Amino acid sequence: MAHTYKDAVAKLEADHDRIESLFEKVDKASGADKRRLGIHAANLVKIHMTLEEEFFYPALRGKGDDDKITEGLVEHDAGKFLINDILSADTDDDSFGPKVQVLGEQMEHHHKEEEQDGKGVFDQARRADIDLVAMLDAMTKREDELRAQLAKDDLPDWDMNFVDAAQST
Repeated sequence: MAHTYKDAVAKLEADHDRIESLFEKVDKASGADKRRLGIHAANLVKIHMTLEEEFFYPALRGKGDDDKITEGLVEHDAGKFLINDILSADTDDDSFGPKVQVLGEQMEHHHKEEEQDGKGVFDQARRADIDLVAMLDAMTKREDELRAQLAKDDLPDWDMNFVDAAQST
């Protein structure tokens, strides 16, 4: 399904809507459907976070509120811990649903902060000297690569931004 966006921020906002809609479906599902949808949601978040971390946040660093960028990356780290558990074959049925629910709640909070009028990183990016159209092109290409990789196998693990995963185990 091809989408047309005016720039990278419009694409990221549309991703937020899709992610939140998917988490609503997960909440209503049960059994194997809940697991299938939860895994799909976790992978969608993983792709979205990858795009933000590889393109959006680095481009905005030094041109917006760096504290907001750092806060966003810390929130990504919290989500990554849950995503790793959700995508683990060892996650039991009793904890799967609550982990997906908490991830959905965290993402909703994170999205509201990014989209906050005047203060969020999306508004900051629109005011900054960033080529958001060129960023959209790069993001689209990278997303296509990640989706192709996911179709063949799992997405690779990614590094934490601020939390040393080795120390937290």
